Amino acid sequence: MALTGTQNYIPWISVTMASIMEHNSSPFAFHILVDKTDEADIEKLQKFSIQWNVPITLYYMNDANLSQYCRFERYRINGKYVAALMYRFFIPELLKDKAERALYLDGDVVCNGDITSFMDIDLQQNIVAVSEDLKGQEYAARMNVERYFNSGVILVDIQQWLSNHISKRILDDLRIAAQKHPEMSCPDQDILNVCLDGKDFFVPHTYNLPYRLVQPSVFKPKIVNEDAMQASLIHFIGAIKPWTTYNQSVPIVKVWAHAKENSPWRDVPIHEPGSQKAFHQAARDARRRHAYKEMVLWYFRFIKSKFDGTRKVGY
Repeated sequence: MALTGTQNYIPWISVTMASIMEHNSSPFAFHILVDKTDEADIEKLQKFSIQWNVPITLYYMNDANLSQYCRFERYRINGKYVAALMYRFFIPELLKDKAERALYLDGDVVCNGDITSFMDIDLQQNIVAVSEDLKGQEYAARMNVERYFNSGVILVDIQQWLSNHISKRILDDLRIAAQKHPEMSCPDQDILNVCLDGKDFFVPHTYNLPYRLVQPSVFKPKIVNEDAMQASLIHFIGAIKPWTTYNQSVPIVKVWAHAKENSPWRDVPIHEPGSQKAFHQAARDARRRHAYKEMVLWYFRFIKSKFDGTRKVGY
């Protein structure tokens, strides 16, 4: 099982891992591809390994080299291109002598059920097992592929991936796309879909259920999610994640919070609202909970933020 991210994502990656261990008894091994760690990260990962009796292997990625493939505006932060989106493409090569299959998971996925049947599924000669994106039909037409999947959960047949040279094809396509279309909003997922078109086995949302935490205004249609409590793997899509203080009453976020509490990262604070958008979301969430005094306070902070220099975006 493989997860990837920058150092600041390690706590959330580890909550994903804890949720898997809480709901599954099968022996697993975790492989984490990351840019760097410190002594505190290592100590907590060792505690996790002992707590759950599960091996954890770290792989340190060379961002200076990988950034040449991800020169997209979406991934440019503080003048540098964040290469973490590239890490997952190297999982098959890294694990080829250790496993026949690898389950890749984004760090904003929570497990709420058994996943062993998914990991043992018959891929029918396909390279990957995936689940359709929430806007699958729209994106499939845009990218001219048969079906379009969300890349937050991917079960990979390692030898099939390697024999079809998928990583090289992705890197080549990313380099070309970055030169021609640096404004692409989801380049890694788009190119994965193109390179794996016709070689992807689709499974129900049970194993990658897209869940949106955003609270729309009263003037927009209510967002309706599928029943996350009936799924095994739930993927928090969009900018708002379960590690925000104003979503903790949502049932599936409580599942995430329980896993966090049952990990060495229990004391890592979740994010307080600190932007105009976050204040607005906190107010809407309070309204959803009928906590009207709290709602008024958040709306006041939201209005005040429009005049005091508080940043507009971010959660």
